[in-house]
Parts: sequence; C-alpha cells; structure tokens
Amino acid sequence: DLFPISPDLSTIDTMKIRVSTRTTGGITNDATGAETYCTIVSLNESPIRAGILFAGTDDGRVWLTKNDGGTWEDLTSRFAGVPAGTYVTRIEPSPHDSLTFFVTFDNHRNGDYKPYVFMTADFGKTFKSISANLPTGGPDYVHVIRQDPVNKSLLFLGTDVGAYVSANKGESWQRFMTGLPTVPVHDLRIHPRDHELIAATHGRGIWIADIAALQQINDKVLAEDIHLFAPPTAYQFGDSPVEGQSQGHQVFAAPSPPYGAVITYRLATRQPQVRIAILDAAGDTMQTLNGPGAPGINRVAWPFAGKPAPRPPLGAVQKRDSALQMNRITFVLDSLDKAGANPMMTGMARQLVRTGDLTPIMAIFQGRGGSPGFGPPPPWNPRPGEQATGGGGRGGAAPGAAAPPAAGQPGAPPTAPAASAAAMDPSAFQQLAPLFQIPGRPSSGGFGFEFMQTLGFGNAGFAAFGGGGPGVATGDYVAVLSAGGKTLRQKVRVERAGGGLPGMLP
Repeated sequence: DLFPISPDLSTIDTMKIRVSTRTTGGITNDATGAETYCTIVSLNESPIRAGILFAGTDDGRVWLTKNDGGTWEDLTSRFAGVPAGTYVTRIEPSPHDSLTFFVTFDNHRNGDYKPYVFMTADFGKTFKSISANLPTGGPDYVHVIRQDPVNKSLLFLGTDVGAYVSANKGESWQRFMTGLPTVPVHDLRIHPRDHELIAATHGRGIWIADIAALQQINDKVLAEDIHLFAPPTAYQFGDSPVEGQSQGHQVFAAPSPPYGAVITYRLATRQPQVRIAILDAAGDTMQTLNGPGAPGINRVAWPFAGKPAPRPPLGAVQKRDSALQMNRITFVLDSLDKAGANPMMTGMARQLVRTGDLTPIMAIFQGRGGSPGFGPPPPWNPRPGEQATGGGGRGGAAPGAAAPPAAGQPGAPPTAPAASAAAMDPSAFQQLAPLFQIPGRPSSGGFGFEFMQTLGFGNAGFAAFGGGGPGVATGDYVAVLSAGGKTLRQKVRVERAGGGLPGMLP
C-alpha cells in the first residue's frame, strides 16, 4: 500500500485521507464544507527570508516552518483568549523584518463576533493582542490585516463592517472609511509605486485610497504644528472619448480623485488662512491656492495651471464689443430664467461670467466621466425603474440605497436650485456655449474653449477641466505652504501620462 492508513483513525477519517491523497492529488473536497476541517485557509511566505512559511487552518491552528516545510512548529497554544477551533483568516509576515508577523482570527461561525488580532516580534515565541480599541458588539470580526511596506508602524485592517488604520502598530485604531460604505473588506493590498491602499469588498467593488501622507507619519511629524508632506509624482493625462460605440442612455461614472498634483499638509490646530503657492524653477508663481484650515490632514489639488499669459489692453472697439457681449449674455440668461430654465444652469453661467470660477461646471463634466468638447447622448425619457438617482455615479444609486420619492411627494429631494451638480446634464452648458464665443471669431468646435478664451484662461482652463492639454510643462515645481506664520516647501514632480486629447488645444 503506497499510502498506509493508521488503524487508530475512524472510518470517516480514513476515507478523507484516501480521497485527498489518491483521488484529488492532496486537495480536500469541499462538498458542503460544513464537516471539513484541518484545511489550510491562510498560507504566506516571509518577504524577507525565503523558506519561512506560515500556515493557518480553519480549525484554529497556526504553524511555522523555517526550512521550506521540512519541519513545522505548532504555535496554536500561544494566542491568549482565542477560543479553540477559531478560524484563522490571515497571517501577514512583516515586510520589514523576519521576526515579526501578524495573525487574525474569525469566530463568527460560533456566534462570537469579536475582533482577534495578534502580533509577534520574536518569531512566534510570544504573541500580544493588538485589538486595542477596535469596536465590539456587532459583526466586527476581522478578515485581513496588512502592514505598510514603507512605514512599519502603519497597519490596515479589514473587518466585516469596513476598514481601520493604526499609526502606532496596533496600539490604537480608527475608522478609515471616507467614501467607503459599510461593507465587508475581504482583502487589502498596498501599491508599492502609487502609494495607494486597495480594498476588495463584498459590496461588489474596489475602493482605493491615497496613503502617501500616512506613510510619512511619525512622532516628529505629529509633534509639529504644521507639516507639509512630500507629494507623490503627479501625472498629466487626458481621457479620450469613446471609440464610437454606443454607451446607452446612461453612463456610470464613479467618483475619482481630483485632477492635478495633490498637495497634502497637516495642521495641529485650526488656522484662519492657508495659502499654497506653486513656483516654477525660476521662482515665478504659477498659481496660488487657498487651502482648508481645519485640524488634521488636508489636501489641495493644483490642476497644473500655469501663469496666465499677459493680455494686451483692449482698444476702443474691443471694449465696445465686450460690453455688448456681456449685455447679450445677461439678456439671454434673464430670458431663460423667465422661461423656466434650470436655475442651476443659468446660475453657474452667471458665476462663470462674474468670477471666472469653473469649479461647478468642472464637477458636472468630471461627474459624467466625459471630456470637454464631446456631447452627451441624446435626451432620454426613462421609465420609472430607470430613473437616475443620487449616489456614486450616473448609472444608479449606491448599493442598498432606496430611490427618493417623486417630486411633490413627502420627503422628495430638493428642486433644481439646491440639487446636486452631478444631476445636471452637461448638454445644457453646450447650449449656452455660443453666448461666449468671441465676436467676429469662428468657434474652435470644442465646448469650453471659447468660455475660457473669452475670460482669459487659455491652456490653464483646460488643465482645470482635467481633459485637455496641460497648463504647464512637465518637470519640477515647488509647493510653498504659508500658515500660522510658517513657510514650508516641498518639490512637486509633474510627468506626462498617455497622449491626452489631440486636437483639443488651439
């Protein structure tokens, strides 16, 4: 007999071993799975030293081998407070040293929903619980733990109700769920190049968070009143239009990070004014941004806008034509208001004329996932089940969200003036584009160009839209933060990604 079976084993055990060794090549058949235990459900190798392997099973056992599986050491008895037979969900070897690794357990199958998280720094001789202040009382059991490859004190945790972060190696935790719904987080990955945390959820989605600033957090940073983090490389890019195929009557678009170079800073206390100036290599100011002054980590995006080109003074005829054009714009907008046009549309057009602020219109175009110069699909009259609702994108509500009551019904959403900009159809602004065409000059054919040329934006306006060409050249710039009487500087690297949108610029 090539595979002798011990006479001490029961008939059921004997059959399991025979099936796994002779029929399936070592794999235990799942079947219903309820009666199958001793299955390895977590297997990992040390990224520091090859041959060090860790294994966890569905009956609560944790094993360690230092010689590629030649011999195994059972560590199961060293986890204080973990009930026997508790499912091992993840073993995470440290990317910083071979003596440290983390283990998480899940006992919800036995009605125990507590988070079990452990760490060892002596190769498994002893373990300490790092559950600390993780919540209990709900479905708080843990699926995954990850240690950041840059900052060894930075840990991330995925539970059945979301994600958590610790900046002190598990001594304390806090929720890390801005933009993430309450969903099970089954796996986590940290991108080594892009400095992003990637979460795989049971909510049919992938959630990505920029953690470049968190990777730079340490005791020195936390002790400072104001700190300006080193920004990651910023990329100029353009999203090309569709390839000609039909996209249907609605397009789903998930919220994306802001276009541009993200400047991140931390404030220990509230500041009345925060200014960020972007300088080029010659020390000339490209753009000055106002940042939030709230305590904590704040962000501002520089959309690669360069210094506005000098404009020659207007002649007498140009001043006359400019005044006539502004009167015409005001007259048309007044007429549209009287005719019952969408007040949000006309209000944004007035704001654009008055201040040159493109932010509200940018939100509409970026919310669709489209690019300036390309029209939306033809108008669509949806049936009741196809009504677009608020949420993450243009194709429906967020998972689990109920449709709002119809207009006029109790609890109905606010009317157009207070509605979200994401609910606006960009075609409305395309209808207004001819108003902003420079008199006596043919249109360039791309919506937004005449808007910005008339108001003196030029290429910087296209940079603000995030779809056309860059407002500045690639290269190194300097972000200068001024707040609380202090001035801090960090280099900003700008690079080009892809080919952008040819033909969008003059």
